[in-house]
Amino acid sequence: MAKSPAPKRNMTFIWIIWMLSFVWIFSTMNNRPKDATKSTVSSFEQLIKANKETRDVSAASIFNEYIKELDQDVKDKKLSEAEANKKKFEGAVLTANTQIRAGLQRNETQRIRLAYQTLWSYQKKHVDTPAWKETQFAVARDSRFPDVPQTTTSGQDLFEKTKSIISDRNKVEIIWGFIPGGYTSIDALMALTGKIPGFSYWFGALLLALVVRIIVFPFTQKTIMHSRQMSQLSPLMTKIKEEFKDDPQEMNKRVMGLYKEYGLNPAAGCAPAFVQMPLFLTVYQCMLLYEFEFQNGTFLWINKATSIMTKGFTAPNLGTQDNILIVVYGISMIISQMLTPISDPSQKKQMRLMGVGISVLFTFFMFTGAFPVVSGFVLYWTFTNIFATVQSLRAYRLPLEPLQKVNTKDGGVYPTDPTDMFPWMKKLADKGKTAPPTKGKSNIETSKKTGKPQQHKPKK
Repeated sequence: MAKSPAPKRNMTFIWIIWMLSFVWIFSTMNNRPKDATKSTVSSFEQLIKANKETRDVSAASIFNEYIKELDQDVKDKKLSEAEANKKKFEGAVLTANTQIRAGLQRNETQRIRLAYQTLWSYQKKHVDTPAWKETQFAVARDSRFPDVPQTTTSGQDLFEKTKSIISDRNKVEIIWGFIPGGYTSIDALMALTGKIPGFSYWFGALLLALVVRIIVFPFTQKTIMHSRQMSQLSPLMTKIKEEFKDDPQEMNKRVMGLYKEYGLNPAAGCAPAFVQMPLFLTVYQCMLLYEFEFQNGTFLWINKATSIMTKGFTAPNLGTQDNILIVVYGISMIISQMLTPISDPSQKKQMRLMGVGISVLFTFFMFTGAFPVVSGFVLYWTFTNIFATVQSLRAYRLPLEPLQKVNTKDGGVYPTDPTDMFPWMKKLADKGKTAPPTKGKSNIETSKKTGKPQQHKPKK
């Protein structure tokens, strides 16, 4: 009885469904219907209560709802834009104050970073607004942490205080709980060139990217060459899949037999990537500890004069997010993804499309502020992508020997020339083939000579 054909896996369709689902979830979270029973006053009172009780998670959730209510009041012309902004500033101060104290209570720097992110969006847009710089907002008092404002503070003052607290903790932070010196290592790298604002910080990012790529060079090279070897099996694999498309079990069996026959492991190309990941994540954590010091550095168009001229479109320093640099990074990431080796040649098109989609999505999140990163990080990642692209282009230009069968279909090993295992035997055999003929009589005559060997008289 003939088996019914198995449905083909359409990776492109699956990827599109995944992307649409993600967009729908994201839009749903940001457009939830407003609870009609709540008012601006009640939300603000809840935020004050969460601030007094140091409930940072609840404070962040209430603040998001409070912002939506204020925007709706502006839309309904119940509040002016300036009045709504002042109330938003007060809500941001209450939320950030709650997050700071919660982080200090639990000794978690990440919670304090959330406070910095809460204030950063307002600091960036309203740095020259008097209501943000001068207006004092009441906050809960907590004598256990004297460095935190105890009674009142402005948005600008709380932002600077938050940055100072995180900067002090970064200098002694231990990465992953057991790796010390993350801040010190990056600071030493910047100090090699004297911490010159227009040179040291971007050049330090370049040096760090170069060192990391040198360390992972052999692993990446092995992955690329393994992918090229796998691509040589693409015609044979296509033939097997066409021949056994109605029998997926037999098709998989034949494909695995093909890998075994040529001595290739499909998963071998993934192992070097897993070795590199801990290093990349550790370097990222070290760079994260140095985020505020990057505000001392500039790079080409990333400077204060250009930022003023473009009205904030470009960043004033490497410690601020820059839009142009994000575009450059996105392009470098797409190019790097296009040159990333694919272990399964049959899924090359789908995997390339997925890689490009992830690159575009990641760049979009950086633009919208959902994943805020300073220009120093982006510059380091851009340099890393450039070095990875250069290595890939070089590896794809190297000569590649054709694959040879090393195992039989039944599991045995194909016979090989013993001289391949012992080079000295091969040299000896080649020397015998090219040995010069003896002088005088030919080799044939010498070989025919028989009888008693000739006796030589001793010399006098």
